[in-house]
Parts: sequence; C-alpha cells; structure tokens
Amino acid sequence: MLIDAHTHAFLPQDLEVLGERLAFLDEDLPSSSPHKWQVHGGGSVDGLIEAMERAGADRCVLLPVTGSKSRVGELNRWAAQVAMAHPQIIPFGILHPQAEPQRQMADLLELGLKGVKLHPFIQRFSLDQPEVAGLFNILAGERLPVLLDTIHTQGLMRAKPHLEQVLSFFGFSGCEPHQITALAHTHQELKFIAAHGGSLYGWDELGELLEMPNVYFDISYLSGIIDPRHLVEIIRKKGPERVLYGTDSPWRDAVAFREWFEDLPLTSGEREQVAAGTAMELLG
Repeated sequence: MLIDAHTHAFLPQDLEVLGERLAFLDEDLPSSSPHKWQVHGGGSVDGLIEAMERAGADRCVLLPVTGSKSRVGELNRWAAQVAMAHPQIIPFGILHPQAEPQRQMADLLELGLKGVKLHPFIQRFSLDQPEVAGLFNILAGERLPVLLDTIHTQGLMRAKPHLEQVLSFFGFSGCEPHQITALAHTHQELKFIAAHGGSLYGWDELGELLEMPNVYFDISYLSGIIDPRHLVEIIRKKGPERVLYGTDSPWRDAVAFREWFEDLPLTSGEREQVAAGTAMELLG
C-alpha cells in the first residue's frame, strides 16, 4: 500500500495567479533545477487523481493552501466536496490565526476534515506570535493532526539566494526546528507533522525534533535536494514509525518521486512503514 500524505490541488483561478507568482519568484532558475518551484501535471484535482493513479498511490491527503484569511472557509468546503467526489482523497483543512479560528475550527469539524494544514510562509505568520498561541490552544482542544509547512530561512537563501530580498521584504522568520520544538513541548497532546524532512533546507539543525514523540516528519519535496543517505539517516534517527511518505504533488512529479523513494537504501520493513504504515496509524 502507498499513501501520499502531502499533496495539493488548486482551483482554476488560483492556478492562474500561481503561475504569475512562480514566474516572479523563480524565473531565472532552469526547469531542470530541483530547487525550482514549478507545477507538474496541471495542478487541478483531475491532474492530482491522475498523478496518484500513475504513481500507484492508494490514498492521498489533500492539503488546501491560501494566504488569504477571507478564503479559509471557501477552501475548506471545497476540500470536503472534492473528498466526497473522490473517496481516495483524505481531506485536511486550513486555519488562519487572524481569521476567527474558533469559528473556522467548528466549521472544519462539521465538514469532517481529518487534519489541519498551516503554511506560515504563505500565510505570513510566525509560530511564536501571540495570536498563533491562541490558534494552537484551539487546536489542542480538538487534537486533530497538524501539518506544518517548514522552511529554514538561512538554508533556503543558501539554496536560492535570489529570494533574499523577497524574504527580507515580507519579514518572514521561518518555521524552523527550534520553533517547532517549543510548540511541541507546549502542546504535547497534539501530533505535528513537520513537512519536508522536519525542516526544509535545515536538516542539519533538527536537534531535539528527532526525539520528540509527538512530532512526525514527511519526506515531501525532498527528491533531488537532499543526499539519499542523509535522508535515510534522518528516517532512522527519527524512527520510520514517525515518518510519512509524501510527494508535495504537483510541486513534484508523483511518478518520478515514487521511483526516487523506491531507490532509497531502506530495508523493506522501513519502506513499508514510511509508505503507508505511519499514515494509517496517524490518520486512522
């Protein structure tokens, strides 16, 4: 079995805006660069379903994303509708710390969404802001799994120095290991999924995250940007029972990512656990 625990799809109007923003951010990077943010397979729901079928994924977790607090309810309803039409999809929802998270959470639960996705970079907040503490107090009361999209700021700028001015302009402080560690200590009742190997571009600074039982990692987006031996070392230190397979489709081609995953020097037991075992246990 294979469960892709980190996928996205977008509404048509969002894909148009997305294309414009990607051109602005990464237009100077060649399409062959694994660091380039680019959409594979169109980015629609139909494109996602087709990609999952081609890659041999039995189920996938759909993670809606928006930086606009006014669109949280709209996209949560959309995710629920997509999952009703496609039973192989496991729908997560989104919340925003500046947009009535108590009401949003009630709506999210009523829709039957299975977890919460937060993207500090796109939603422009930091994990240590006061209003974010209130959001996590609400989340703690419901205990849904929380997937955090991670970016290590200094590591990102080393990989993509052309983004330094963008990051400086927006004042983004990252979603980094020390911040996630503090959050997980405060809310030990919650289960966190730290995307992209725990800290995108910050794998040498995972520290205590490797030992925290309520923090899981997924391996989404990592093909081509981390040495496979380094990733296997992280998986074994964390424990395969705390690691989930995920592609970040459509930011990665699902078939190529599956092939990359199958080539990782894991044991068959480790591979099966990451491929589906951890997701089945975490998501029920």
